Amino acid sequence: MDSITDINPSYADEAGHGQGRGDRELRKTLLAGLIGAVVAAGAYFVYSRLEDEQKEALRQTVGKFVEEKIADVRSQLKF
Repeated sequence: MDSITDINPSYADEAGHGQGRGDRELRKTLLAGLIGAVVAAGAYFVYSRLEDEQKEALRQTVGKFVEEKIADVRSQLKF
């Protein structure tokens, strides 16, 4: 009968060192997600404290920016 190390070499002691790279990638991904969540929470906090006029001006600015980017993509893809 085969042991688990014979079936899947990643369970062998020698191959266990290769999983360190995967762990580093996972940590980087989780750290990026955590940083993104902190930035988003901070931005929401700042946005929630803005006056209504400032919120409307920001919405218009972002709307124009998004429209321009969509137009750029459409012109490049020739839709």
